[in-house]
Amino acid sequence: MALLALQYCAQPPLTRKFLDSRANKKGITMVEEICKMGLSAFFFMSCGKDVVASSLQGWTLQSSLLLAGLPAILYATQGVLTYLGYQHTDSVTFNGLNQTKTLSAALWCYLLMGKRQSPVQIVALGILVFSALLFQGTLSFSSLFQKSDGKEEKDGIEETRQHTSFSKGILPCLGAAGISGLAGALSQKGVQMAGGTGRNPYLYTMELGLFSCVSLIISMFATKNGRKALREEGSIFKHWTPFSLIPVIVRALGGVLTALVHKYAGATRKGYALIAGLIMTGLTQSVIEGERLSFDEIAAVVFVILSSYLHLSYPPLAV
Repeated sequence: MALLALQYCAQPPLTRKFLDSRANKKGITMVEEICKMGLSAFFFMSCGKDVVASSLQGWTLQSSLLLAGLPAILYATQGVLTYLGYQHTDSVTFNGLNQTKTLSAALWCYLLMGKRQSPVQIVALGILVFSALLFQGTLSFSSLFQKSDGKEEKDGIEETRQHTSFSKGILPCLGAAGISGLAGALSQKGVQMAGGTGRNPYLYTMELGLFSCVSLIISMFATKNGRKALREEGSIFKHWTPFSLIPVIVRALGGVLTALVHKYAGATRKGYALIAGLIMTGLTQSVIEGERLSFDEIAAVVFVILSSYLHLSYPPLAV
């Protein structure tokens, strides 16, 4: 869990530092999925022959497509939007907006699986929406608590959010969070129905990675910009350096760590790890990166932590 929190904190600054914003986002996502498949295969084989044999028993391509096909396409789209968001938002704003996937997951789990929220969880989701509005600037506490002329306030916001773009950063973040909720709900439903006992998380991660890569390749050949990128010198790896692999591998490792935490600690403790990661992100951005957090960003972080704690701590009562 500590490693997951560290990955959550380190991912945005690593991506901005080592990945050129001009790099092909579909290519980045494809390399990430390949790395994720490799790591998952390693952990899958390390489970032992008996586990591998039982997990593969009855496996067919048709069942795999039914379980992982649509989620894989959604995850591939989410990956492209996520890398776009990483490079055009500051670390705190990205990780704060990323938490809105809790709202999306709650909605889709209710629509697809009939999972209801407790009254406290509904309040927590409302707080989460409020924090997202603070992060993206629709609402502001600054004007209420800080007296300054409009120009000074505007300059301050621009200074503290120099990495943030609404169209290229905030909107992709929110889009990725929304897709994540739907993909997660489909994955959860599919895995729970698979053979009655569920799918091995490492095997399922490999299936998702494979189908995601296939969908990305098809989309490249199907679009004009994709074919143009493939014909250019360097192809999809144009603007890459050897260091570009660092954030990609770290994000792939985060995907595997998430599967491990789900299996051995549960989704609730994973949520607490992400809360810790958000706190670490704020400290990192203000202390190490030297970027002063705005009053609204600090307030939004507090609201996200409060919302996450309430949502994780007060599930619906068993009937």
